[in-house]
Amino acid sequence: MTVLTEGPVLLATKLHPPAGRGLVRRPRLVSRLRPTEHRLTVVDAPAGWGKTSLLVDWMDTCAESVRVAWLALDPGDNDPVLFWSYVITALRDRVPEVSEQAMAALRAGPRALRDAALPSLLNELLGADTAVVLVLDDYHTITDRMVHETVALLIERLPRTAHVLVSTRGDPPLPLARLRAAGDLSELRADDLAFTDAEVATLLKDVHGLTLGSSDVHRLARRTEGWPAGLSLAAISLASLPRDAAGAFIDELIGSDRYILDYLCSEVLTRLPDALRDFVLRTSVLRRLCPPLCEELTGRADAAAMLDQAERAGIFVARLGGTGPWYRYHRLFRELLEHELSLVEPAALPELHRKAAVWFAGAGSVSEAIEHLAFAQEPGRAADLVAENWNVEFNAGRLATVEAWLDVLPPAAVRLDPRLCAARAWLLLDRGQLDEVDPWLAAGEAAAAIAEDGAPRLDTRRDLAVLRAVHRFKIGDVGAAASTARRVQELDSGGPSFASTVAHLLLGLTAYWQGRFTAARRPLGEAVRLARHTTNPLAETYALGYLALAAVEAGQLAEAARILPVGEARVVDPAVGEHFVACLPHLARATLLGATGQPQAAATSAARAVQLARRGAGRLEIALALAVQARLAGPDSEATALLDDAAALLRGCPDPARLPSTLAQARRARPGRNAGRVEDEESGLSERERQLLPLLAGTLSQREIGAVLHLSLNTVKTHTRLLFRKLGVSSRGDAVARAREIGLL
Repeated sequence: MTVLTEGPVLLATKLHPPAGRGLVRRPRLVSRLRPTEHRLTVVDAPAGWGKTSLLVDWMDTCAESVRVAWLALDPGDNDPVLFWSYVITALRDRVPEVSEQAMAALRAGPRALRDAALPSLLNELLGADTAVVLVLDDYHTITDRMVHETVALLIERLPRTAHVLVSTRGDPPLPLARLRAAGDLSELRADDLAFTDAEVATLLKDVHGLTLGSSDVHRLARRTEGWPAGLSLAAISLASLPRDAAGAFIDELIGSDRYILDYLCSEVLTRLPDALRDFVLRTSVLRRLCPPLCEELTGRADAAAMLDQAERAGIFVARLGGTGPWYRYHRLFRELLEHELSLVEPAALPELHRKAAVWFAGAGSVSEAIEHLAFAQEPGRAADLVAENWNVEFNAGRLATVEAWLDVLPPAAVRLDPRLCAARAWLLLDRGQLDEVDPWLAAGEAAAAIAEDGAPRLDTRRDLAVLRAVHRFKIGDVGAAASTARRVQELDSGGPSFASTVAHLLLGLTAYWQGRFTAARRPLGEAVRLARHTTNPLAETYALGYLALAAVEAGQLAEAARILPVGEARVVDPAVGEHFVACLPHLARATLLGATGQPQAAATSAARAVQLARRGAGRLEIALALAVQARLAGPDSEATALLDDAAALLRGCPDPARLPSTLAQARRARPGRNAGRVEDEESGLSERERQLLPLLAGTLSQREIGAVLHLSLNTVKTHTRLLFRKLGVSSRGDAVARAREIGLL
């Protein structure tokens, strides 16, 4: 049970291409780069081969009718929710047909990505009347399998006006072979991107102000194999040499790319002014730079001027697009600068990372702060930062971000902090990895006792008890869940809180599963009240669904019909409707429809309940949804398969309460057992009369029956008279008896 918040804070600079300063126009490649003719275009080459520059060149020259959405990727985007938040935002900025709907669906977390967010995005792209190209720059930084799978899904289902263009340092794990065979793939590789002699001459003259003879140009192109980054590095060194030394310098450019790069970087660094060299070395620990951050690390008040000087000097400092004075070093150049700093002043590295962490934490960039603290070998401070912020990311559905933070920390640092043990346990719980939760709970409880001299703080004990109670319920241990929920109440301060909401919710859930349907109403009603007070729509929806289920089980169909619309109104919000808690209103609706003789509509609700339950509901709830679907299923084999799945879940439940009897009832009521005894045509009953029959068998008054069927009292009376006439009876009791006799009930 999580509380979803607004989406992640996105860096606007990632949604704009870098400035094109020092760009060599390459019309021969731009003419080959025709992404609107293919679903996917891949520009694949190692670092420094001018992939991004080519994409910027193409953007500057492509037709105005093409809408280009740009996204610069980095390793921090390996969270499916964060990645698609950027993609949707990039498209919304350029394609008016893309609305807030996909982003709203995404807020329900990773599980809603395939079922809601992507379909919504694709449907809106279908409405675009001009070509749309989504550019994913530096796609090689993405390693998350779910991101790759959903990008592949996007590509395969794109409408004809939409296209994807990626730059990468290797074949991405996308269905390239299938796209290639279908003619839906265009590719440019390193050999294509290599500079020709003419382009080398243009680079040297127009960007670096150097004029070399054709022989020197040819040899330089051959020695570097046309590698743009190597050429630029060579040009910087050449600019500092006498003209007659150029030939000898070029002749010495031999060996592998790695050695060439090492040599050129050392040559560049030794020729920089002392102040600039010290500046770039000390700021090399940063993936992105801005003047205030650089001032913090270097102690210089002129960081903005230094960055501008570095950019103008052509030493691989690129200004990032969008708002704000942000820059970045070329990745390989930055890594080499950092390596050089580790050689000349190794003690400076951890202190620089510490300063960067403090700055990023103050700026609200928690991920970057944690990363720098890890590099600074400050696991304690990093752990505190994770502990203070993980729940915000978790509640927003960015589970991969939380996991990445925890993975950065030494395992011992996690196990010794009860807050981090809880974070790891909630991750496992939300993903349905129920058997792996107990060790982390035990570690958290042990850590709490050690950290506080055997007397953990009340809130720590309460939070761990909440987690244990939810875990016991999800694994199907009803009695233990109830007793632990009561323990949470003892530890709680008494005011509205997440812990109090969960405790009341669990007491209601466990009462329901113990068959105490009337007793379940009070704690569930209190859970609804607390959830509303603490703005927890997920818990509110959960409780309302169980209230309706309990009412149906107690035969109070009118009460269930009154409660359900309130819960279903919450499900309209994609952030709730795509979460597993939404299975409860669907399940309650299915049981109510089944009880009122509407099997087809009931089957639809049951199928949706099963789909949602599998996203993270407990074993009992998944099994119940399967049982309800089985009772409404068509072929006998389908019902058997559903019930077998439910039985497998039952075997893993320590205390399943009433689940065994529920499954037994579902098996006795398999589809087809009563089918065919009386055909609808022979009975002569209308659909409304068939809906009315099972309600007449209960204790509802005619007015209450009208509330269930959404009919007026007079209409119910009219249908009842017609039903009596067709059955040849004159009373309600006789109608029920006759219906049972001929197989209608």
